[in-house]
Amino acid sequence: MARLRSPGGCPWDREQTHQSLVRYLVEETGEFLDALDEQDDQGMVDELGDLLLQIVFHARIAEEEGRFTIEDVARSECEKMLRRHPHVFGDAQADHPQAVVDQWEKIKRQEPGKEKRTSALDGVPRHLPALHRAQKILDKVAKVGFRWPDIDGALAKVEEEWAELREALEKQDQEAVGEELADLIFTLVNVGHMAGIRAEEAMQAGLRKFERRFRRLELLAADEGRSTHDCTPEELARYWRRATELERSEPTA
Repeated sequence: MARLRSPGGCPWDREQTHQSLVRYLVEETGEFLDALDEQDDQGMVDELGDLLLQIVFHARIAEEEGRFTIEDVARSECEKMLRRHPHVFGDAQADHPQAVVDQWEKIKRQEPGKEKRTSALDGVPRHLPALHRAQKILDKVAKVGFRWPDIDGALAKVEEEWAELREALEKQDQEAVGEELADLIFTLVNVGHMAGIRAEEAMQAGLRKFERRFRRLELLAADEGRSTHDCTPEELARYWRRATELERSEPTA
């Protein structure tokens, strides 16, 4: 990376900044998760390498600016792991996973910089995917007792938010529609939270199901010499129903 960033190196690499690299970090993370989901070992090797390159890239930019180095990054992480695992590297006791999590959070709150946090929501990353961030926020507030006493309250809130969204749509108030849609989605995440369902994971599974069925829809149309571009909405709906029926009739693993 030092060679790539040098005056005689690569023009593209030389012009990159922390900000310009953000999308590549996100993309490489997504590609690794795809390889993991597909149980593709070589793909995981490749994508972890790409992620490692992003870490080295950011560290090199910081080193050029005299801020920190890749050695600082590695040292900081090692020290953190030692500090947050006193049940392994010290005399503390943590005999089950939840005890480890509780101990981790307690130690984390005592670390330099963390003691300045005044809100239960401090430390939730702003750049997480929205559903994941919503889940983290609900996890945090639930720990201080801010949650519905039972799931019926959350379900009633869903009905309330749905009615407010319909009202905003009827008024054709775009700003209100966006606000009420967000409220409805957040409330649905809360329902999942109370039911023990992680919204991001559930949504990803739902998207995979939709993609799988739509691809089958395309094949069904092609089998009849049709293109989805030439189908009417009614014909597409028919292919969709057929794709759904075929999937449901298949034996599960």
